[in-house]
Amino acid sequence: MKPLLLLSCLAVFTTAHAAVRLPAIFTDHMVLQRGMPVPVWGKADPGEEVTVEFAGQKKSTKADAAGRWMVKLDALTANDQPQVLKAGTATVQDVLVGEVWLASGQSNMEWEMQMKPDSAADIPKATHPRLRLIEVPKAVAANPQEDVKTAWTQCTPASAASFSAVAYYFGLRLQEELKVPVGMILSAWGGTRIEPWTSIEGLDAVPALKELAADMHTKIPGSDIYRATHEKYLAEIDAWSKTARAALDQKKAVPALPKQPAAAPFNEVTPTSLYNAMIHPLTPFALRGSIWYQGESNHVEGFAYMEKTKALLASWRAAFQLPELPFYFVQIAPWQYGTEDAEILPQFWQAQRECLQIPHTGMAVISDIGEVTDIHPAHKKEVARRLSLWALAKEYGHKEIDPNGPLYAGYAIEGAAIRAKFDHSGSGLASRDGKPLSHFEIAGKDGVFHPAEAKIDGSSILISSAAVPEPRRARFAWSKLAIHNLMNNEGLQATAFHTHWPVDPDMGDNLARGCTWESSDKNTYGWDTGLTDGSVVEYPPNCYATSNSDKFPKHVTVDLKKPKPVNLVCVSVPAIGSTKTVAVSVSVDGKTFREVGRHAFTLGKAERARVSFPDADARYIRISYLDHHAKLAGEYPNTFAFTTEVEAYHTK
Repeated sequence: MKPLLLLSCLAVFTTAHAAVRLPAIFTDHMVLQRGMPVPVWGKADPGEEVTVEFAGQKKSTKADAAGRWMVKLDALTANDQPQVLKAGTATVQDVLVGEVWLASGQSNMEWEMQMKPDSAADIPKATHPRLRLIEVPKAVAANPQEDVKTAWTQCTPASAASFSAVAYYFGLRLQEELKVPVGMILSAWGGTRIEPWTSIEGLDAVPALKELAADMHTKIPGSDIYRATHEKYLAEIDAWSKTARAALDQKKAVPALPKQPAAAPFNEVTPTSLYNAMIHPLTPFALRGSIWYQGESNHVEGFAYMEKTKALLASWRAAFQLPELPFYFVQIAPWQYGTEDAEILPQFWQAQRECLQIPHTGMAVISDIGEVTDIHPAHKKEVARRLSLWALAKEYGHKEIDPNGPLYAGYAIEGAAIRAKFDHSGSGLASRDGKPLSHFEIAGKDGVFHPAEAKIDGSSILISSAAVPEPRRARFAWSKLAIHNLMNNEGLQATAFHTHWPVDPDMGDNLARGCTWESSDKNTYGWDTGLTDGSVVEYPPNCYATSNSDKFPKHVTVDLKKPKPVNLVCVSVPAIGSTKTVAVSVSVDGKTFREVGRHAFTLGKAERARVSFPDADARYIRISYLDHHAKLAGEYPNTFAFTTEVEAYHTK
């Protein structure tokens, strides 16, 4: 071989063998997380040895059969001086070491600095060399992706203008407080629900979402269940083909084709689609924590949202290999939501508060800076500041900070008043504007609420009204339009409460909450949902319906898991549908049922019927739909039977 040809061949071989590639999360101007092991990964030729060098460390590994490789750098110390990361022949310039946070959610997280006057005014001052930004482009995928097309940038007026205002202000606050570099990763998409940001493994991890998870498994190309479902379908097609051929030969009608299994569209509303395309490509990048501003698109779901938040966190914490990944979220602001029932949003606020039960979470309340005519409140800087209080207090040792606003902790009846008690009242409760406290209401035994006077008494509020001389219950900010003025002296807002919701202390725990059910006429149109989820929203996934067979009576049976004493069953129906007479029966063994009461519902009206009866041991609660109204409410056939909620209690 001629020397020149030999050198040429060697050059080609060397170049091909040295094709070490890093994903887009590793680009010039990036920030690496300090204080924890830092995964670095990428692609190379199968079997190729890859050496990663950074900050005096050198780690080597070999690419696997698929060309994937990963090393983990030892914990790094903060450094605001540009360094070079090397991986084989790939190099990344201007790398800083500090704190890295993920910012995600829907439009209020995506909302750009340039979109509101107050944040736009800060753009000319947005030159911060130690603050670095990266935005994940919008994309959807049916399966987890390995990379995205994006790059880190230094924070300048040009890069900040189109970046998330909340993420920018959050990162800037941390950078100024901690005096170390900060990197903000933005992955957000306006109008999206929580389910698309969740992996299939996250859905699998939450028992309450097993039906959603099972449904998605049948629709995800490449999964074992998807293959099995379509193998069965292909067998049906083969059998149909033989039957159809025989019918043609016999001059008979060809039967209809078997129904193809349902397919997911995989757009931005499809569960797992945004996780696959916009979160998974980032994993397992080392992060300190995450911030989340989302919920408007899920706000009608009540407590089902807490289960979905559990699934989101299960997926993120597993994928980033950070089982205690901090997750600090915004309780969404008051807004009009059209003609929607004013109590739906406060119920969602309660569901968001319940998310605080998930370890390593925190909630920023922003009811005072909401705008009831604009779903995108302008004051993103204050939103970010309140989120940053959680980070500073919980991740960075600022124990002098309590990031909570006042949280309702219980009540007591004191003569003609109700005392509402609060945790996290700080150095004292206060009125934000110096005016009398607003949006307090009180009710007597009749349950009718009246506007109330509220007075601060230490860490509690005394609530009273001349119209209610014998009060039994109270509520606060219990309306979608409530921009109230109760805060603590530290300037953090209280969140809404209801002394008798979701748990009515006069009734005890709802024994049916979260229980499973079986239907005699199972709905196959997506309405076999929501019967015991704690929400009375009239559409799926929070509303239940039978199928539309014309055979009545039909029934649905709730399983309480074991026999329990019961003496009250509540059945709620929506304004839609033609549900009429409902009978309630109880059983210990699921075979022999005893009717304990019935109720006839009004056409076109959302109602909650209470069926009381003497104490009875029951494991099964059966709701029998005996008939239906002849007229229609909504555009649904009157042979559907609709129910928004079934509750069971043992009252004292």
